[in-house]
Amino acid sequence: MSDADKRARIAVMIRRFGSQFGGAEAYVEHLTNELRKTYDIHVFCQAWASDAPIPHTTVPRTLGLPNWMDLLDFTWRCQKLTKSFDLVHSHENSWLGEIHGVHVMPVRFSRLHNRRSWRRQLSTWSSPRLIAYLVLEALRYRQANRQFVAVSPLTLWQIKAAYRKYPHLSIIPPGVHMPARRLDRHGACRILDLPTDRRYALLVAHEPLRKGLATLLGALRHIDSDVDLLVVGGYDGTPTMVRKLAEAVGLSSRVRTWPLQSDLATFYSAADICTFFTSGDAFGMVPLEAMSYGRPVIMSSSRHCGLAHYVTHGVDGLLVDDPRNPHTAASAINLLLGDESLYEKLSVNGRKLAQDMSWQKCAHLHSALYQRVLSGTRIRA
Repeated sequence: MSDADKRARIAVMIRRFGSQFGGAEAYVEHLTNELRKTYDIHVFCQAWASDAPIPHTTVPRTLGLPNWMDLLDFTWRCQKLTKSFDLVHSHENSWLGEIHGVHVMPVRFSRLHNRRSWRRQLSTWSSPRLIAYLVLEALRYRQANRQFVAVSPLTLWQIKAAYRKYPHLSIIPPGVHMPARRLDRHGACRILDLPTDRRYALLVAHEPLRKGLATLLGALRHIDSDVDLLVVGGYDGTPTMVRKLAEAVGLSSRVRTWPLQSDLATFYSAADICTFFTSGDAFGMVPLEAMSYGRPVIMSSSRHCGLAHYVTHGVDGLLVDDPRNPHTAASAINLLLGDESLYEKLSVNGRKLAQDMSWQKCAHLHSALYQRVLSGTRIRA
């Protein structure tokens, strides 16, 4: 094989690989599955939960380590394992790699720039754990010749605010796979054993409380009585926790729960709307997926959610400035469910927005970045 025919060897570094682990992990799985068509991709992770035909190495873990030490241990091990690769694409908050995907708010921004107070500063600088995270992050951002990919303008702004001498930055948002087929709503409701004469607001989240569960429970009292809440996701015990919270406020009959699901197509098809009242999300994969199914979305504004930078209020979705206000949430839900023309407008335009944000486009932009880096990078010794 000639040099021109050789495929560049790319090491992808992430501790957990697979969509079931969360939004960042879903981004990496879908992106890597596209990039493997062009590059010789190898994933280094601690946990693998994917059917993607991608070569991977499960890096051993030292049991009992706190999270920051586990990250340090993982990075050291990967540093040894990736020496023969042309490029390392890291999705972890540590120093290793030529390209770094940033999927969360920087620790420095969260602790030292966001909601400043002397108590918060004191708790930060008196915590060995937080100091360790800040040091690891500083090693990541303050190295020369590193390329950073933020998933949204919100994340980009947070990096710039936290690191005045910020590195080379670009924005490449996630994509979505448009459904090959969509179930009709009645059929999906029958599969989930849901009455078809009621309407459903959907919340999908690993941690429902962080994505607006409390807001929705407060809003349900002010929403038409034929509207129920579907809560999907979370790890062991999450559905039980959601049911107890609903019962505590007298809404158990209007809240239905399911554990983590590998396929959400039936839920998106059964729901009338999707809600995403997050107080801080780098992007927000769930509302984009809901749009791909033609489900109108009500979500936090761009102050809180990265996807909202691409959404025009009243055109592609409805945006709320205060995701913790149940009255605001209830007003938005009642407006959307009570206005057929608005509902149809958001359904059509949201689906168009999703079509424009494909994983193929995401992979193409990353490939262009790979080529720029590789053109000035020798094979690592």
